[in-house]
Amino acid sequence: MGRVAVLVESRKIELQEDAEREPSAGAIRVRIRAALTDGTDLKAYRRGHPQMPMPTRFGHEFSGDVVAVGEGVHVFSRGDAVMCVHTAPCGVCYWCRKTQEELCERVMPTMLLGAYADFIEVPRAIVERNCFAMPEQLSYQEAAFLEPLSCVVHSTEMLEPHGTVAIIGDGSFGILHALVLKDAGVEPALIGRRPERLAIARGYGFDPIDARSEDVVAAVRQRTEGRGADAAIECTGTQAGWEETPALVRRGGTVSLFGGLPPGSSVTFPAERLHYDEVRVVSPFHFTPRAVRAAYETLCARRFDVLPLVTHTFALNDIVEAFTRLDEGEGMKACIEP
Repeated sequence: MGRVAVLVESRKIELQEDAEREPSAGAIRVRIRAALTDGTDLKAYRRGHPQMPMPTRFGHEFSGDVVAVGEGVHVFSRGDAVMCVHTAPCGVCYWCRKTQEELCERVMPTMLLGAYADFIEVPRAIVERNCFAMPEQLSYQEAAFLEPLSCVVHSTEMLEPHGTVAIIGDGSFGILHALVLKDAGVEPALIGRRPERLAIARGYGFDPIDARSEDVVAAVRQRTEGRGADAAIECTGTQAGWEETPALVRRGGTVSLFGGLPPGSSVTFPAERLHYDEVRVVSPFHFTPRAVRAAYETLCARRFDVLPLVTHTFALNDIVEAFTRLDEGEGMKACIEP
């Protein structure tokens, strides 16, 4: 008998018993070794989430060891260390045929939740397409970054970045964007206001813009000979962030709205800025199998160190404390280790 964390209602998590069972055909049963928290989980904890009606299992960034394999599974065996994401496209719908697998009509309805647990069953679709053997050089915490890094890789692919890119938000997604961009030879201008997180960014060698004490637009223009950034990525997921981002880019620049807003939200942009200055707007969502593979290769090659983004580690029994502290603004990413 295992345990699983269930989000019963906003700001209420219960550890419940989870019956042990044999995996379905094509699936694998994984003992969780590391499960990371992220902004989506924290939003769900605070106010619910349209894709996670409560009560719900939650947690989706994880790695672990295979403890059982279902009928027909030959790629993995019991004892293998694995890392995966929590969705896989169907491969046959209109969007999959258009190589827009992130918009596959099956991705959200079939997503895998419940990584804050002792065990999780990874279904056939993910096993076959978005699950990988974990190399010996990676720790379980590093391997659990596969899902968030896949989102960032897809985001930067859609942006086609060059020159200087402003990044609004100093959370884990903001810093991951900065790391991916720097690795690609692009100059990131990270913007934030949380001292602890700005310190982490400086530890990576970035020179972040402190929004508490600097005029952000002026600071970005000072770094770009007065033009503005070639692109700007919004990673805070706030209405104010969305509406302020176009002011950061140059004429002909690109705005990327990465951080999602709650359903029903509306935003307002200055029409003349977008039209007369030809400011392009993109809004990346989720990831494609190509992005997952690229993220996997990036982690395996250890092109940069993701571990400074994990600021706290908790046992599964202490998951309530983990989210209480995150809700109070403490830390960045927590790791739950059952």
